Amino acid sequence: AIYTMDISEQKPPISQFTLNELITMSGSHERHGLQSECLTADTQSDFEAFHFPCRIDALIIGIGTTGEATISYNLQTFRLRKNTMFCFAPNTILQAESMQDFRSHVVVISSEFLRNMHINLRDLMPVMLQQAGNPCLELDDTKSRTICDFIGLIEQEVRAPEKPYSREIVRNLLTSIIYKIGNILHAFYSVRTDDTSMARDRSESYFKRFTELLGENYRKERSVGFYARQLCITPKYLTTLIKRVSGASVSDWIDRYVILEAKTLLKHSHMSIQEIAYYLNFPNQSFFGSYFKRVTGMSPTRYKESSL
Repeated sequence: AIYTMDISEQKPPISQFTLNELITMSGSHERHGLQSECLTADTQSDFEAFHFPCRIDALIIGIGTTGEATISYNLQTFRLRKNTMFCFAPNTILQAESMQDFRSHVVVISSEFLRNMHINLRDLMPVMLQQAGNPCLELDDTKSRTICDFIGLIEQEVRAPEKPYSREIVRNLLTSIIYKIGNILHAFYSVRTDDTSMARDRSESYFKRFTELLGENYRKERSVGFYARQLCITPKYLTTLIKRVSGASVSDWIDRYVILEAKTLLKHSHMSIQEIAYYLNFPNQSFFGSYFKRVTGMSPTRYKESSL
């Protein structure tokens, strides 16, 4: 018998939601207009969604004010605490691993609102590429207060009744905060230059593009050769670059993405193991089971039944 399934009917393996859905999950009513495109908060809610891997179609900028948190960003772990600035790009994989009375000032901007902002990305790109691999940065009290002040001004405008020029005011305040962060990042990375800075920048640029390609293709493509061809470099060179930047091999990164998706499906979907195997483009359940056990040390069935 030939097994078929309609992938389009399955829920996304990793939860994805819009800014408005995030607002609803926090217990607020659905918002409209400017308030549905830009959210500011002194965080005190522990969103259930963040307990599991998820993607948000929005840019998140924030500063830690008290407590500590451990978060996973694109499968890398970071610690947030007081004066930690964090910038999470839209549709990256986020998960709150632990929250120890963590509070922060946050602004969350929908991707659609971002697209209508006038920012010279060519000027910002060099520091943004470096920041993409390390989205969290410890600031001093003065810089932290400056970012919080910007967020406070945005909050005043967003929470007030919308007026004819409210969008332009918020748009310009957001542009200012992004450029301010650009200045902070530029100063931080320029201090850390050395003879290998150009090579490091090139490696980090390849790493960013590699993770973008991996996020788009990991369900169907698991060969090093595929990603090397997409980047127009040899598999050996790609392996060297990725290992240098991240400490992990290309194969390790592919395994991480596939296994994260598989674990999420096993725990939080109604799909059978066979359906998951086909969804992740394995030829059959047996191949998937062998792969899962090789990477995790346990079978899919055992993982599904475990408390891990």
